Amino acid sequence: MPHQRPDFNLPSTWAALFRQVARMSLAASEATEGLEGPPPIQPFGDDDVSIEAWSIAMKPDDPSAVTRLSSLLGATQAEAPAPLLSPREDLAIEVWTECELSIVHAAWRIVMAAGDAAGAARLKRRVQSAVAWHLERTQPDNATTHPWGVHAFLELGSPWLEASDYAASMIHAVEAAGHSSEESDPLSIWILLDAAAGLDRRKGGNFGA
Repeated sequence: MPHQRPDFNLPSTWAALFRQVARMSLAASEATEGLEGPPPIQPFGDDDVSIEAWSIAMKPDDPSAVTRLSSLLGATQAEAPAPLLSPREDLAIEVWTECELSIVHAAWRIVMAAGDAAGAARLKRRVQSAVAWHLERTQPDNATTHPWGVHAFLELGSPWLEASDYAASMIHAVEAAGHSSEESDPLSIWILLDAAAGLDRRKGGNFGA
C-alpha cells in the first residue's frame, strides 16, 4: 500500500508533528519534569513583561484574563500590522523578539480560552495583527529557535500557505538546534506540547479552508 502523505490542512496533523518533535527531544533528555507548569522562561530582567503575561495565561478560568492582558499590553491605535510590544532600543533585537513572540503565544492561549468574553475579539485582532507583522519582518528561526506561537501563525496567518511554511520553518529550526547541540531544550518542548494541546482544543474546520 503506498505511503499516504500527511494532510497539513488538518490541525491534528500539526498537533501530531509538534508532539513528535517534542518527544524526540524528551527521549534524549532525563530532565522531563515541569512540563505541566508554566513555561521555563529565563527573564531578561525585572521588567520582562512576558513573565506577567504568562502568569495571566496560566489561569485559563480567570474571567478577567483578557482584560488583564490587554491592560498589560496597553492601548494601540495601529491600523497596519503591528507587534504587541513597542520596540525597545535598550534590548538586543533577539531578546525583544523572544519576549514579543512569547506574549503572542500567551495572548493566543488566553483568546482560545476566553470564548465570547468581553474584549476577546479585540485581543484576537491584536494577535492577528502581530502575526501579520512577524510574517513580514521576522525570520522563522528568530535567532532563538523557540517556536513561540507556532499554532497562532497557523490559525491567523495569511496567506495560509505562507503561514504554514513559516510554521514548518519554526519546527525545522527546533530540530536543527537539537541536532547541533545534542541537548534537549525544555522551553521548546514546553512550547510544542502547549501548542499541540491548543490545537486539540480549537474549534473550527481545517486550516486554509
